[in-house]
Amino acid sequence: MSTTPPMPPGMPPGPRGPEDRPEAPASAVGSGTHSPQDTMTRYDEERDIFHCSYGIPSPALAIQDPEREIIVRVERGSFRVVGFSIPNFSAWHRKHADAEGNFEIEPPLPDVWPMELTDMSGASGSYSW
Repeated sequence: MSTTPPMPPGMPPGPRGPEDRPEAPASAVGSGTHSPQDTMTRYDEERDIFHCSYGIPSPALAIQDPEREIIVRVERGSFRVVGFSIPNFSAWHRKHADAEGNFEIEPPLPDVWPMELTDMSGASGSYSW
């Protein structure tokens, strides 16, 4: 799965994906429309939680996603996915990472969260890291 969006027509060739920038891993980038340059990640060792934000972290709805075992951060109003967090990251990583320690969120996160299919009883109001 590529995490780099397609190059718009007429754009000059250049570094496009993690294969062109080995120092910028694509792991943990949930949706295929977000490039590694757009993401900010942080691991809180004390709380054992991994955070990934698409752009600068901002207040968002925090929605439990039991299928992926993560918390998805969704922008109010547009319901655009703006990031995710993985609580109990050490255990999650042992379960989901490959032999090299890389992981991807599977299935990939959508660009817009399907709120009509979401049980909002567990959602919290203003979550950012």
